[in-house]
Amino acid sequence: MTRLRSHLTAASCGLGLFWAWCYCLWFVPNIYTGSIVVPPGENWSWLVVLGSASLVHFILPWMLKTRRLSSLRWLRYAVPIATCIGTVGIELTERAVPSMTLYYSSAVVCGVSSAFLLHLWGDHYAATRNGDAESITLGFGVVVLASIIATSFLPTELSNAYVAFIPIASGVLLVREQRRVDTSSYPALLPKASRKTSRNAIVKVCLIAFTACVICTFMWAIVPLDQLPLGYDAMALGVAAGAVLMIVAALPKLLFNEKMPTARILTWMLVLAAFGIALYLAGGSELLMASYMASMASSVALDVLLATYFVALIVKGYVASSTAFGYSEGFICAGMLVGNLLRNGLAASGLLDGQGMLDICLLFMCALILLVVLLNDQQRSIHEIMTAPRKPSALERHAAAIADEFKLSAREFEILELLGQGLTAQGIAKRMVISPFTVQTHIKHIYQKMDIHSRTELLDYLTLRQSET
Repeated sequence: MTRLRSHLTAASCGLGLFWAWCYCLWFVPNIYTGSIVVPPGENWSWLVVLGSASLVHFILPWMLKTRRLSSLRWLRYAVPIATCIGTVGIELTERAVPSMTLYYSSAVVCGVSSAFLLHLWGDHYAATRNGDAESITLGFGVVVLASIIATSFLPTELSNAYVAFIPIASGVLLVREQRRVDTSSYPALLPKASRKTSRNAIVKVCLIAFTACVICTFMWAIVPLDQLPLGYDAMALGVAAGAVLMIVAALPKLLFNEKMPTARILTWMLVLAAFGIALYLAGGSELLMASYMASMASSVALDVLLATYFVALIVKGYVASSTAFGYSEGFICAGMLVGNLLRNGLAASGLLDGQGMLDICLLFMCALILLVVLLNDQQRSIHEIMTAPRKPSALERHAAAIADEFKLSAREFEILELLGQGLTAQGIAKRMVISPFTVQTHIKHIYQKMDIHSRTELLDYLTLRQSET
């Protein structure tokens, strides 16, 4: 119980409430007050939310760069209220005010404000340097599962009120947690040379998650829910299955204090998605139900796992918090949007029947196999980012102390470390992909700042510092 309490934190529950709002509003049939339940893929307000949210997620990092959205303190009050108002507007169009203007404007408000809310949570995780993936997955699993159950069994009016109140609850937890955080404790970004080494891996993981999300969303969107044994309740059950998967993913940490193998779980989610396609091709209402569950659970899990990966990137200084959470949820929202639009476009063209559907499914299965291969190539880099950093060597510690004492720049500090490892100026130039002339210039600056006149004297100084310690 102690481990459970330490991982099920107020922050993880607050972030879990954000996701609970996303999934309960669109995937719980009891929320729909009309006589007809519209699946999310055919619900244009949901597609508007996805489109507006993904735009904000990609634009905000470009606008903010390394600045913090949380520096605008009024946002942490205004954003949850705006999300609540947008939610009420969407619910009213189903119940009392059949206005298309209100319907779509509320969807835009929900999309934009929810994106801001996630960015604010990203800033909080950066300030607390909390890269605990197990805490995020456990908070998601418990809060989303409880919310799905509550909104499925409460009276429709209470379910709608609960979903509208969720953003407020998330905002209250955000304000409470931010008041306890030292805003000066944000992790500093690593030097550009260090960040450059991880850039390719980050881009590949994002594209893998985006492509997989497109495929998963397309597969659950094409399943005719009225032909399933549980009917439209399969939507809520699919999200609940994804929440249970995330609770299971956190169990190794809770039971055995072992780190969650994020890269392996990502791989298994791709395999589960491929299995869902195979079940769809097999046909039959029971197998269609299993296919829907597999595709939906994979889609939900990808959303959370990509967020845990980017939280680790924030804490370790690979990316700014705005960039991380923007790209994390942006690629997922864009993937869901593209998957649904692809389904709607192919359905309108009559290509989802017979041989056309078989060809599409086989193409997607091949794509998922290729994604598994690509993801396996990235497992090492993902593992290194998600696990605790290695302890710095004595040389690195002493070089850091010297850099701090003599006010060396980040680039000069890197060169000082490499000089201590015995590299020549030519070797340093090749390692850092810069010109030897630039290296020599930086070395001269190091000599001037430290009042040292030769390489030998510098190396002796480093060695002296180590021996004295």
